[in-house]
Amino acid sequence: MIRSALERVAAMGTWLMASAFVIGYLLPPLAAACREFILPAIIVILTVAMLRLDVARLRGYIRRPGAMALIVLVNLIAAPVLMWVLLTPIDIPDELRQGMVLLAAAPMVSSAIAFATILELDSALAVAVMVTTYAIVPITLPALSLWLLGLDLGVGFFDLFSRLFATIAIPAGIAFAIRRWVIKPEIMLKNARALDGISVLFVMVFGFGIIHGLPDFVAARPDYVVLVLAASFAANIGLQIVGAALFLWMGRREALTVGLVTGNTNLGLLMVTLADRAPPELLVCFVLGQIPMYFLPVVALPVYRRLMRA
Repeated sequence: MIRSALERVAAMGTWLMASAFVIGYLLPPLAAACREFILPAIIVILTVAMLRLDVARLRGYIRRPGAMALIVLVNLIAAPVLMWVLLTPIDIPDELRQGMVLLAAAPMVSSAIAFATILELDSALAVAVMVTTYAIVPITLPALSLWLLGLDLGVGFFDLFSRLFATIAIPAGIAFAIRRWVIKPEIMLKNARALDGISVLFVMVFGFGIIHGLPDFVAARPDYVVLVLAASFAANIGLQIVGAALFLWMGRREALTVGLVTGNTNLGLLMVTLADRAPPELLVCFVLGQIPMYFLPVVALPVYRRLMRA
């Protein structure tokens, strides 16, 4: 009974995830309650993704350092420089320009692995990209923020690296223990869709949590909110298109996966890092910048299926 319910959740995954922001916005007490569960939700999402992982395929990507180096170069350096070049001549608020450049400079969001699985993309490639970019971004993110924006993130290499390492290491350790001692692989395979349902539920918890406090800002600055939303959707879609186009030589499914992780980045990391020093306008960019990640899969799923069939 529980398995069938979770499978139904997985089947409606894109719509349920899109509803998370709407529900969280309309029910501030729920958003406030889920705020405390953002980190546990991330751990569960990543653990489930690691359980669903094709380990042999992951090893294959790790053995291709040239391809991974190119993906890192595009994700962590080329994308933010391109965003900065495009936005510098445009008359927009400084906080919005900073937010969009930082969106492009941030590493992929960990829940993108769950999205890759739900969208039937290559979750093994997404994990390989996450491991690689999380090892490099403690160098690139502070440097590019200072160089392009004159913005000092105030976070050291080891602090940022340890935070990102823990994001990967804890779920990987839990998943390894479950795979090794708790659940047999054939049972895991049989319950794959139920596991996807668990991912969907915890992605919703994450969505509820990060929307906390937004209604007050929307009431005070609706014009700025509309501007940030429009910029966030444009940035997400644009980065996905650029990322996918540059890696078509890897194969269509792989290219779409690179596009997904290029456009959907870990703004929560920046929100935590700058929470006590950034102006509200910049923090709102970090919150609203994650909304496209929840709404676009509703449209993207049939598009991805059609592209991969073609």
